[in-house]
Formats: sequence, C-alpha cells, structure tokens
Amino acid sequence: MSFLKKHLKKFLIAIIILVGIFIAFKIFNKPKDQKFDPKKEILIKAQKKDLTEKITLAGSIDAAAKAELKFQTSGQLAWVGVKVGDIVKKYQSIASLNKDQLKKQLQVDFNNYQSALTTFDDTQDLYKDEKENLILNDEMKRILVRSQNTLNNSVINYELGDLAIKYSNLFSPIAGIIVAVDQPNSGVNITPVNNIASVVDPQSIYFKSQIDQEDVVRIKIGDKAQIKIDSFPDQIFDSEIVYISFMPIAGQTSTVYEVRFKLISDNNELNYRLGMDGDVDIILREITNTLTLPIESVYQDVNENYIYTIDQNKNLVKKIVKTGIETDTEIEILEGVTEDDQIVAQK
Repeated sequence: MSFLKKHLKKFLIAIIILVGIFIAFKIFNKPKDQKFDPKKEILIKAQKKDLTEKITLAGSIDAAAKAELKFQTSGQLAWVGVKVGDIVKKYQSIASLNKDQLKKQLQVDFNNYQSALTTFDDTQDLYKDEKENLILNDEMKRILVRSQNTLNNSVINYELGDLAIKYSNLFSPIAGIIVAVDQPNSGVNITPVNNIASVVDPQSIYFKSQIDQEDVVRIKIGDKAQIKIDSFPDQIFDSEIVYISFMPIAGQTSTVYEVRFKLISDNNELNYRLGMDGDVDIILREITNTLTLPIESVYQDVNENYIYTIDQNKNLVKKIVKTGIETDTEIEILEGVTEDDQIVAQK
C-alpha cells in the first residue's frame, strides 16, 4: 500500500500526458475537407437521354454453304472443267476420272455375273427332284446356299463397278463460285484424299464472332445487332443473332462460343467476301428518357457507387447513388441524383 501511495501521483501524471498526446494527435491529424478545384474540376448536371446497353464483339464474314470437292474413288484425272472464279450451278459437272479401266472392270464383273448365274441354274437343276420331294440332305443344302451366295456377290460386284463409273464424275453439290482448284491438270493419279476444287455460295454469307462464357448467358437467338465491316466504314448493317453454339470453340485459351449474325440477303455483286473483318454491337437493352451522368463522374467502391457534390463552402460531399445500365460514355442513375444537383466531374 505504501508503494501505491508513493507512486500514484506519478501514474496519474503519466496517464494525463498520454491522453493529452492522443487528443493533440487527433486534432492536428484531422483530415481536411476536400475542396472543389475549378482548375481540375467542373460542375455538371444529370441529363435525361436514351441509353442502349450493348456488347461489342470483333468478327469476320464466313459462308454457310461451302464445299471441298473430292472423288470417292482413286483413278487418273481425265478432265477438269472449271477454273478459279467460275460461277457453277448446283449439280454441275466439275471434273471426271479416266473411265477406260472402270468400263473394262465392269465388263469383267458382268462376265462373272453371267458365269455365276449359269452355275446357279445348273445347281438348281441338279437338285431339282430332291427339292420338289423335300429330301435334301445337309450337304445338298450347303451346296445350294454357296451357289446362291456366289450369284449374289457377282451381282453386288457388278453394281459396285457401275457405281465406280458414276463416282468418276465429280459434281458441285451447291451453286456458287469456284474459290480454289487444287488439281487443275489432267493425267495425274489421285485418291479420295486429294481435294480437286472448292466452291462457296456467296449468297449464304453471315457474320461470325466469338463471345466468352460470362457474356453468352446474356444473349439469345433473335437479339438485335448492328454490324460494321472495316471495308465499308460508312455502312451499318442491321442484323440479329441467328445461331449460338452449344459447345465452346476448340483450341482457344479461354472458354468462348461462336455466334452468327444475319448479314445480307443479296451478294450478287460479290462485294462482301469471306474473311472481311468488322465489329458487331449486340443490343441487350434500350431505355428512353432516363437520367444519366458521364461515366467518369461516378465512382465505384466495393459495394456501392457514389458521386461528389459540393456544399455552400465548396467542400466535396460524397453521395451514394444507385445505377442502372451503362454505355462507353454514359451511366444510368436510378436513385440519389436529381436534375438540379450539381455534380463534380474531372475536366
């Protein structure tokens, strides 16, 4: 007790000093009010405007109807009847193989068929009585089955030879323009692997793009869009989404999906060509006559958006706002701002 009485006064003095230091620190380090700086800032008011929320994607022109033309059988190329740039009709003949060997093989198949048929007739005659009296043994039945199979196979071989002659003619499955001829010279031997020519229907063009997995859930088939092709900077094409892939595009570093847009219905002049680049704006929402502010005047915190106004002493006052859709330059203000409020914005 004597110790406490002796040092109590010192403890009280120390506590008073510490409290004084803390109060002084709070006073001298009190944050100053932020002032409006007319050199760096301006005052604006919210305005009512029409806003369009959209997603902008890069893409290019492709065609839905295009084909690589190949023969189904091997052979010697006898004739190529097209060149790059030719316009072809649907089912027009493009090229053909040498048919001499195929025709001779077909004659061999026909001879084999006739031989198999006579053998079949001989066998049927040989066991005619047994068949009629239903006394065929197992060996006789097997002989008759083998004779029937031989005849059937000869018929199939002949039909295959006939198909080979038909397949020696190459036709275009679509109407369009020849964009490549990989085998222009006759006399070379080819296989079904070799591509002879490529054809594209210029009327089937569309605009395609890629969209990431975060945005693909925001769009649907039929959504309106606007396309701008780099080769035609002064034109904007009104369009809509016609296809959204269900599976992501293979080989990409992130998960993206293909989106196709209707482009035009007439490409007779061939102005719009495969591979032309451009951009497309997908319209998500359109709002008319809504209160807006420049997007740079609205700040974002973790859980809230806010702006700055000024008081009578030109101090900056933070004000929480509720926002809606936004564009590249404007943002919709749902709550917290009126048309009469003066908003601080950077110059």
